[in-house]
Amino acid sequence: MTAVLSLLSHSTQATEYVGQKLALYLKSGDILTLDGDLGAGKTALTRGIARGLGLTSPVSSPTFTIVIEHRAEKDGQLSLFHFDAYRLTDGDDFLDAGLDEYFAQKGVSVIEWGSLVENILPDDRICIFMRGTDETRAIEIAFPDARGKDLHHLQKDISDNTYITEGVILC
Repeated sequence: MTAVLSLLSHSTQATEYVGQKLALYLKSGDILTLDGDLGAGKTALTRGIARGLGLTSPVSSPTFTIVIEHRAEKDGQLSLFHFDAYRLTDGDDFLDAGLDEYFAQKGVSVIEWGSLVENILPDDRICIFMRGTDETRAIEIAFPDARGKDLHHLQKDISDNTYITEGVILC
């Protein structure tokens, strides 16, 4: 069974903060899928992940480019590969474009609308679902079983932010 952290973010800054703290538990080769409502904060979360990885390049939605590379700026730092699968039909489109080659690079891959290409993604990915388009957003973060301890640490890390309603971990 997968461990899931459910929480409420009450501002864009809090959503970015969740991403920043999440980045502390990411490692090279990790794939994260972000799904949910249009305007739910997928790019804001990704912006926080980039900041947490120590990257300084601006993060925007790759809607029309499909992927934006945020390359590591220092030795020992991970790159961030930010995808938007919204305009793809399925995983075959992702593979045909050669986008899966990013998975083998030293970095983290974040795929907005990842459910559209889930048939070609590994089972050990981190899945995030977001709802809401106002300031309050529901965020569910599912880690693979083997990484459940990371999810517990993440919950502790975000508990000090007053703009995040502490969630529950469901196993």
